Amino acid sequence: MKKAAVVIIALVFFVICLWFIAIPESLLVDLIENSLGSEYLYLKTEGVKKGVLYNFGAGRILLKKKAGGGDSDDTLLVFNDVKGRFEFLSLFRLRPELSFHGSINHGDVSGSVRLTGKDSLMISGSNIRINGIPLLELLGIYGDGRLSGSFLVFNNSGELKFSVRDVNLKSATLGGIFLPLDLFHDIRGAVKINNDNTVEVQSFAMTGAGIHARVKGIIQGNDMNMSLEMMTDASFAPGPLFQMMLENYRVSPGYYVVPLKGGIPKGEGG
Repeated sequence: MKKAAVVIIALVFFVICLWFIAIPESLLVDLIENSLGSEYLYLKTEGVKKGVLYNFGAGRILLKKKAGGGDSDDTLLVFNDVKGRFEFLSLFRLRPELSFHGSINHGDVSGSVRLTGKDSLMISGSNIRINGIPLLELLGIYGDGRLSGSFLVFNNSGELKFSVRDVNLKSATLGGIFLPLDLFHDIRGAVKINNDNTVEVQSFAMTGAGIHARVKGIIQGNDMNMSLEMMTDASFAPGPLFQMMLENYRVSPGYYVVPLKGGIPKGEGG
């Protein structure tokens, strides 16, 4: 019994010393920022502070996407007031993993990230204001609404699934094409970030009063190759601007196909 007690005390002492002495805040920052091991995605921390026994806080943690051709890196998500802790058993498995919770635009987010080996990041969130979410702005969405969804990064690629309620979007002009986004009040989608640095819109559906739309295609760097399909029913009353701007894209009565190709101007639609 005495030997067992000594071993336990020694182990506890080692764990405490490891945290307070062997793991400075600079090493903690390096572990978090290099955790994804991805060629295109990485984390950037701001204001990291160690807490009591494997807990920590951070003012902000940014999920960023590396840009090519000398462009600035794109910020995809910004986590505020992050509180995290290391999963204790993962340390003994020599595969350290930390869990965290925080906020994005006053909505709740939580998740986990593996710090070594295969990159792995899992995030879920609810009741997040979409106004100012960088990833959605990258896809041309500006306005407001309440977002819920999940984001997974694994093996150098990522996948986002989301829905937005109480939508109040701004109409926009993208590549010289008018997009009547103010007509829609509900959005659901799934977007994949591939390991070749392309953003693939797997499904993206929008609904409004008498109108339905879907977007599909890819974004490579700052270049789009997508299309917007819009279907209207007999209850839809198009305004004069809708008719004037989209008549050239009418395939058949109540069915429009709008090509979304070319570069994405920075800040367009905001």
